[in-house]
Order: sequence, then C-alpha cells, then structure tokens
Amino acid sequence: MWTGCLQPRHDVADARLEAYPALQNLLLVTGRFYSGGQPDGDGAFAQLSELGVKTIVSVDGATPDVAAARRHGLDYVHIPIGYDGVAEEAGLSLARLVRDRGGPFYIHCHHGQHRAPVAAAIACLAAGDVDGSGALKILERAGTSREYAGLWRDVENYQVPAKDAELPALVEVATVESLAAAMAKIDRAYDNVKLCRKANWGTPYEHPDLNPAQEALLVKEGLRESARNLAGEYGDEFKRWLTEGEFLAQEFEDSLKADSAEDEISRKFQALQKSCRQCHDKHRN
Repeated sequence: MWTGCLQPRHDVADARLEAYPALQNLLLVTGRFYSGGQPDGDGAFAQLSELGVKTIVSVDGATPDVAAARRHGLDYVHIPIGYDGVAEEAGLSLARLVRDRGGPFYIHCHHGQHRAPVAAAIACLAAGDVDGSGALKILERAGTSREYAGLWRDVENYQVPAKDAELPALVEVATVESLAAAMAKIDRAYDNVKLCRKANWGTPYEHPDLNPAQEALLVKEGLRESARNLAGEYGDEFKRWLTEGEFLAQEFEDSLKADSAEDEISRKFQALQKSCRQCHDKHRN
C-alpha cells in the first residue's frame, strides 16, 4: 500500500506545475499520480522526466509515441477508453497497472480533461490512494464535464478487483477498435437521439436514462475520434466528411443545450443526418 502524500498541498503543487507548460491540463492527482494531455514532442517527454514520472499511461485511441518516451527513460502503457464509459477490461488493466508497474504515473488522453482524470481516479481507487468520494473529487478538480455521464458513472461504481483476480496483460500499444466498431457506437448514440426526437427533444418516458444533449455529445466525440485515429486509410475526403459531421453534431448539441425551439433543433439534426447519409452512401458498404 502506498504511504506517500495522498493529498498534496494544491497551492504549492499548482505553482510547481506551472513550470511544465508543455503538458496540457497537468494535474497532480495524488503523490504518485499525474494526469494531463498527450505529450507532444521531446520537450514534453523531457518535462515528464523532470517531474519524476516513470510510467506514462495513454487512455487515448491514438498510437503512443513509445520511441520518444524511451529516449527519456520512460515506460509506456496503452489502455484506451471511450467517452461513453470505462469498459470492464480497462478497469482491470488499471488495477494491474498499479500492482505491477512503478510510479510516479502520468495518465493522459488527448487534451487531459475528461478521460485521463477518470482513468487516474480509477487507478487511485485500485491503489487504495483514495475512497469513492475522493475519486469523484479528482474529476471535479480536473473540470471533467458531467455531460460525460458514463465516465462519472463508472468512477462512482468502480469495484477494486480481488487480489487473486485474473488481470489483463499490459501493452505499450494496444489494438484499438476498428472503424466499423467505432461507427457502431456512433449508430447507437444516433438511434438514442432519434428516440429523443420522438419525445419532442426531451427524455423519452420509456428511456429515463437518455439525455438528448449527452447523446449528441457522444455522436460528436465518436466522429472526432474516428477522424483522428481511424480514417487514415480511407482518404482525405472521408476524413473531411467526418470532420464536417463533427462540426454539425456540435451545432446540434449546442442547440439542445441552449433549449432552442424544436424546429431549430430539428433543422440542426437534419443537417447532421444529411452529412451522415452522404458518407454512408459512398463508404458504408
């Protein structure tokens, strides 16, 4: 059990972290866990080394820069998670991380505000560094949006695996989901949006867990991550259409959050539908 500083003095810690500008949204979570954005370039990896980090953990879908990490004497572990929640295997992998690898740890996603703090909170729970209340406070400090309801849910519900539980092997570069699998997730969120449309852009009576703005957010994030990580072999046109769809999904989400008139929300959704059909007609089959 870790016995170091679990609750750092944030007035001192925050001032210290300002000396590492190459690390976006850098947060000292506990005495041996940091979270933040994706390290980009040798300068960022050098700053991680200066911080005393030994193991970098990516929970993003992009391929980690293992070579750069090695140049600075750092290990990499890749445990991708999505915006819709933390899969069981990822939760088990984070438990193995804290049992098998040496810290301090730097856990990152793309920008470091949502998925990375969530993974750090779960790692801290698995390590016994925080209790359930403390894990949720990590998300509050990081500014993790409650619109990512599945991420908050899975931190709140996380159960530390038994000591004799079989845990997944850790890898430097994980096999990420295929574009088809990513599109299936987008389709599920899209179908949920259509259920909300039938409820006049509210929460359907038969599905009290659905929030239209949250489902629109998942569509947007799915399109963004697909364009970032999975569209390379499909060419520039396909990536451009994904990016256009992301923009339209953002406008649709904004109209829902602003409680716009129903006909305005419907126009935004129709524009998104048109963009999606354009891409499906050429690429889906």
